[in-house]
Amino acid sequence: MGFASGIPFLLTLSTLSIWLVESGFDTKAIGMFTAVSLPYAFKFLWAPFLDRVKLPIFLSLHPIKRFGLLALICLITSLVVLAQLNPVEHLMSVVITATCVSFFAATHDIVLDALRIYASDPSHVGGGAASESIGFRIGMITSGAGAVYLSMIMGWKGAYLVMALCCATGIIGLLNMPDPAPQKQKKLSNKFWREIFLTPLIDLMKSPVLIPLIGFILTIKVAGTIMNALGAPFLFSLGFSKFEYASITKVYGVGLMLLGSFAGGLIVHRRGTVFCLQLATVLQMLACTLFALLASFGQHHTDLLILTLSIESFSSGLLATGFISYLSLFCKSPYVASHFTLLYSLGSLSRVLASIGAGYVAAHFGWVVLFLLSSITLLPALWFLQRTLRKTI
Repeated sequence: MGFASGIPFLLTLSTLSIWLVESGFDTKAIGMFTAVSLPYAFKFLWAPFLDRVKLPIFLSLHPIKRFGLLALICLITSLVVLAQLNPVEHLMSVVITATCVSFFAATHDIVLDALRIYASDPSHVGGGAASESIGFRIGMITSGAGAVYLSMIMGWKGAYLVMALCCATGIIGLLNMPDPAPQKQKKLSNKFWREIFLTPLIDLMKSPVLIPLIGFILTIKVAGTIMNALGAPFLFSLGFSKFEYASITKVYGVGLMLLGSFAGGLIVHRRGTVFCLQLATVLQMLACTLFALLASFGQHHTDLLILTLSIESFSSGLLATGFISYLSLFCKSPYVASHFTLLYSLGSLSRVLASIGAGYVAAHFGWVVLFLLSSITLLPALWFLQRTLRKTI
């Protein structure tokens, strides 16, 4: 399921950015185009329905798995439709369809996170997070480097059709995940909206570290998002070819993300989630600084790029596992899907807003300023994380 989650993620971010670059769109337009991934930021709006509402279809499945299967079917269909479109001729259709891809992928993610948390007890939360993260990174390799390579052979239409087929593996994972244990739930009364939305929110707000936790979530992924969303235009501006980009960033880089995810699972188990997050944050600050250095040279420097991406990719893997593990500690039954999605969506919102603003910063102030500002955003993230230490589980 993590693999199926990673496939559509890049298909609406960096892979789509490359498609847009080849279609003649500028940096500002590409930065604005990342708004199609906004459903990832607002999935908390419909996550409570997955906790409490039962679909009248796929009746042989657990209620939350019904949503997962429907989301995967719609996701595959949306990718097939997107493959038929040309951004130059059907720009609005591409925007709408890509947004649909993000919506159904976000819904699938809600189901995945809920099933993972139900299946993992607190002492093994790192293992569950690492497994999901590793699958996600493999999916990113497939939809990143794989899609770019395929686009050279069969065009973007063929590449996106193959990616749609790959998402079908998520159905296999979904059907083989263990069902959550039966939960005692009150029947929905006439106060339907209050019970669906407000009750989980009120329960989450009882956390004594809610404010610093929100601050941490809003700042921790800004830097990584900027490097991911605008990495392709930046490297192309330095003279790197599409083949070099795919090989270095999407094969070598994502391979190191896998290693980082695996290492993150071990670190969470032995040293705790906070130490894992602190280490990942420091490494990301170093990576942002090296990106700024690379931009200051303004030319093709393969060795420096490999060093920079080695640090950035490994730290991204650490951060992914640590972040998922950390948020999982604040989720309580029977509102697991609602709690996790609400917290995670805050990070997605900051990710989308950062991507949109990053395009303008790069266009008006240059790449060096953009990457230095990205590094600075990680300082408040460390401060907020420190504020949660005393009362963190």
